[in-house]
Amino acid sequence: MPVSANRVWRQLPNEIRVTVCQSFWAESKGTEKQILIAFIAKAKNLREAFVRKSPIERLVNWTAATLSLPDPIVDDLLKKYLLHEQRAVIVSFLDLLNIPHSEGMIEENFDYATLTNERVQVAARNLLASADRTGSDLYLRYLVLQGEPWAGIEEVLPTGD
Repeated sequence: MPVSANRVWRQLPNEIRVTVCQSFWAESKGTEKQILIAFIAKAKNLREAFVRKSPIERLVNWTAATLSLPDPIVDDLLKKYLLHEQRAVIVSFLDLLNIPHSEGMIEENFDYATLTNERVQVAARNLLASADRTGSDLYLRYLVLQGEPWAGIEEVLPTGD
């Protein structure tokens, strides 16, 4: 079954979804928050004004408990979490691929065409063998969502989820 943002979200343990949501609600800008507030209000049959005025803890719990969020929202939630909580995993993967980066942010002039599917898969296998298996698995699933040149990672991801 292909990886989708919602599938990745649903497979996360609740404690990680809560951490992801805490990061989002603490650091996101107004527009990003407004989109999620509108979605939560609709999903929970609540008025937007009530959701907007709710304490962050409640917003975090509502978001974490919502297992079917729009893919762009899930993508944003995962990206923020990975950049803040799993930066070491990102750095390790980029180092395995010898991709020039600054603290996990790939340099703009990097030519993705230099990445072969085989090279990416070898690096993914090595990352999965690292100490932080959960963070590595989540990061690699996130990369698959981004498409080429990362799509081939799906073939090396653990199955049975």
